[in-house]
Parts: sequence; structure tokens; C-alpha cells
Amino acid sequence: MEEIIDGDTFVVNKQHIRLTLVNTPETNQTGYEDAKDFVGRMCPIGSTVLVDQDDGQLYSYGRIVAVVYCDGKNLNEELLKNNLGKIYTDFCAKSEFGRDKWAKDYGC
Repeated sequence: MEEIIDGDTFVVNKQHIRLTLVNTPETNQTGYEDAKDFVGRMCPIGSTVLVDQDDGQLYSYGRIVAVVYCDGKNLNEELLKNNLGKIYTDFCAKSEFGRDKWAKDYGC
């Protein structure tokens, strides 16, 4: 992990990564710092993460759309589980992860 932009967007290996199916608060919204801080605790700058690109929606605004694993845990799911983001239902049918248990548990 090189940079945490917000709760659902960061830089890994010089690539911007956007979490699939998860939407966290933007800079000017309540909860922004909480979501960003949570990502920083779960995936600290300098840590190794696994990026599983979403084959159903490869890119969004030049960012890779993916599920990210930090220390073996699904960051997408952990943000939802901790009420720091909401499921992004607009892409449930398009995403390869839309039928995964964690996505369905939160509304896909």
C-alpha cells in the first residue's frame, strides 16, 4: 500500500485502485476520516496487499476496480461489516463479485 486517498480508493504499485461494490464517504462527508483511518489500520502504508481485479468492471476513471485483501482479510467486506461504507448496488449485476456471500450479505 503506497497511499490511501479515501476509504475506497488507494494507490498500490503506482496504480490507483477503487474497491468494487463498496462506497465510502467522500472528503467533505461525515465518516470520511473514520473509513480512511480504518483502511490505514488494516492496510498500513508499506504493507503488502493482494489486489483481485474485478473482471466484470475492469476500470473506473482510470482506476483498477478490485477486491483488496490485507493480511488475508477482504477489505471490501470489512468496511461494510464495520459500517464504514455501503454496498454499491449499481454494479452488483456487472461485478464478478456480486454473487459472493459478502456482497449478497450486504445487499447485492
